[in-house]
Amino acid sequence: MEKIRTGIYVSGNVLAECDDYCSKNEISRSELIEKSLKLFLATRVIADKCDVLVPELADCIAKASDDGITKISKGIFRYAVEVEMLIAILADKFDVSKNELKDIRREAVNNVRRTRGKINLDDLIARNLAEGITDEDSYE
Repeated sequence: MEKIRTGIYVSGNVLAECDDYCSKNEISRSELIEKSLKLFLATRVIADKCDVLVPELADCIAKASDDGITKISKGIFRYAVEVEMLIAILADKFDVSKNELKDIRREAVNNVRRTRGKINLDDLIARNLAEGITDEDSYE
């Protein structure tokens, strides 16, 4: 593309900032001015077309969000199935009173909050053993 030589008037402080940027980034003043003009003109086009671009961008964001929510929902569903299976097994094997269940739930909520959901079964078993709790003590 053919380049055309032209002269412009620029304030001294803007020119100094321009030259400082050019020296730090090894770019000529002409290249910087051309790139700056292209960016300015592109933003003008975007501003003029925002009634079209903004809804398109919003649709893209909504789709990406929906995809993420779907993946999370599927993961939670799989997790809930596993928890339901564990609950069914435990309910079949142990007789726990409503008060005991209430205490267990309170402790579980506190543990999840304290560990921010990073509970490890091995750690829980070790803690119960350290506290002297056995299966017979817990579920009699």
